[in-house]
Amino acid sequence: MRKHWRRIRDHWNRTDTVVMATNHAALGVFVANCWWHSPIVCQLASAVPLAFQIRRAVRSDRLLRDALVFGAIIGFAWPVGEGLVTAVFGWWGQYLAAGITIWHTPLYCILIGWLASTHLYYLSHRLEAIGYGRISGVAVVGLTAFGMGLLGENLFVWANMWRYDTSGLDWWAIPAFVPVAYGVGYAILPLLNRWRAEATALACGAVLIVTCVGFGLASGFFPR
Repeated sequence: MRKHWRRIRDHWNRTDTVVMATNHAALGVFVANCWWHSPIVCQLASAVPLAFQIRRAVRSDRLLRDALVFGAIIGFAWPVGEGLVTAVFGWWGQYLAAGITIWHTPLYCILIGWLASTHLYYLSHRLEAIGYGRISGVAVVGLTAFGMGLLGENLFVWANMWRYDTSGLDWWAIPAFVPVAYGVGYAILPLLNRWRAEATALACGAVLIVTCVGFGLASGFFPR
């Protein structure tokens, strides 16, 4: 374990600090929003960190620029994916505080999808840069996506932003297949590190839809 911490410390850079600091700040606001119950706070909790990351990327970091492009494609494609899936298989629950929406999807969902996806793409490439292999990268990125999905989805439920219909197996307030699908869907990122960000986004988005629908059908949650 000490060897891994030393490797990370030796390769740490200023962009890593910007990404980690802004993402942890966003997490803190999402936790606080469990008391505020505000869609505007949710929007700002992602938009402000993204603004800092965009500023850093434009100034000096190509990898972060690619990560933000990837995240933006995933985030802004979310209303299309959600709209098509729910039209075919039925709605998964209900938005309780939507605020600004694009199609039927709240803006804060698009922004958090952008921020989270940017982080996972950046993490995938940084793991490779500091010397970890593809298998390690798949494991770390997949587990990170799973953890972010499990905690993040529940935080939004606890903040009364949305609610899920009950399933055969819930983890806290969400169906278990949701974070599992995120983990599997994003775990492919280290396998695509040689691809352009745009192509990676299309491939990852397709896998996310397939895994979410597939696990939803397998668990009996879909169709509704």
